[in-house]
Amino acid sequence: MEQLLKKAKIKDSQIKSLVSKIVAQNLSSLAEPCFYPKLKRYYYDFLRLCGLDDKDIKEFVKRRWKGRKEAKFSIHTDRLSNFYVFLIEYFLRKRDKITYQYFMIFYIIRQYANLMFKHFKYCNDDTFKYTLEVLTKTHLFSREKTIANALYYMAKEMIRKWTRGLRTGDLDAISSFMQESRHRVSQSIKSFSATYYKASEEGYGIQSEELPGEDDENAYQQVSGEKVNVLIDNIVKKIVVYRYVDRKSQEEARALVKINSSLATQIVSKLNNTKYSDNIRLILKLFTQDLKTPKSLCGKEYYLFVRKLMSLKRTKMKIYFKQQVNLLLTQLIEEFRYEKKYNMLTSQTQFLINLFLAYYLTLIVRNSVC
Repeated sequence: MEQLLKKAKIKDSQIKSLVSKIVAQNLSSLAEPCFYPKLKRYYYDFLRLCGLDDKDIKEFVKRRWKGRKEAKFSIHTDRLSNFYVFLIEYFLRKRDKITYQYFMIFYIIRQYANLMFKHFKYCNDDTFKYTLEVLTKTHLFSREKTIANALYYMAKEMIRKWTRGLRTGDLDAISSFMQESRHRVSQSIKSFSATYYKASEEGYGIQSEELPGEDDENAYQQVSGEKVNVLIDNIVKKIVVYRYVDRKSQEEARALVKINSSLATQIVSKLNNTKYSDNIRLILKLFTQDLKTPKSLCGKEYYLFVRKLMSLKRTKMKIYFKQQVNLLLTQLIEEFRYEKKYNMLTSQTQFLINLFLAYYLTLIVRNSVC
């Protein structure tokens, strides 16, 4: 590690920009069926930004595992894997937590890509979608709702378990990390591919459907479920994983309710946290389940529709839109210590703050579709 570091001339900011872009693009594309991440070409881009060449990495691999059992294992001697582990260690040592996390996600996506090419010699979109629908609830792809979420979860688990060993350069820990990360992804891919090929043999699949016309209400309701779930998952991912802030939606929501600009910014910025993913997903599902036609979202009816949902006085439902918006807002304002001031506001002002959050989240949906 030290010898390679001495030779390297690492351009931190350019590498961070590149890896964040790659991770964002691939996590987003993983929402598509039969998507194979293609990452090999980035190896030489990262090498160039480190001031290194392929020969340097080959020599590094030989030095790292010389005299150890790992020198005989393909998992540990793969030069690309070792180079990316080197970058993981480098940014961890520099205490660049964000880039370290990006490279960990990148590393897991790469494992997924390699195993996809290994286990899926051919892939049918309809069968792939059907397989995702019928997986057991304990399967990671099903439990985490999407493949992208599952890979992100695996990366967080590796960070939780192996950060200390990676930071200190403990070769036993590094070896175990490389082995476990491959094994965890392999387990999920193998069981998924077994279900896929069984479904393929039996002729099962979910056929893609065209979006209906604006006035075809029945057709809209029939096809919207699956498409809306994918849309919601992508929006949640953008907010909590990519830390996306929709300034257009923020300003429009603020203009509608006239709340303080700094308060609006604080609310929106605190949403960029994975711990709120379930809250945001539930709010958007509750919002979309009552939409009757595209006009309800894209037309002028939208504004009255949201306000009506937020003005609900009585209901027999145990879980509903207004309640969940307020629950999320309560958590957000506690995080930036605004709850005491919030409790002193008039009920009308409190309502407007809640309405702002409702508009902001649903405007992201509206702006994504309309």
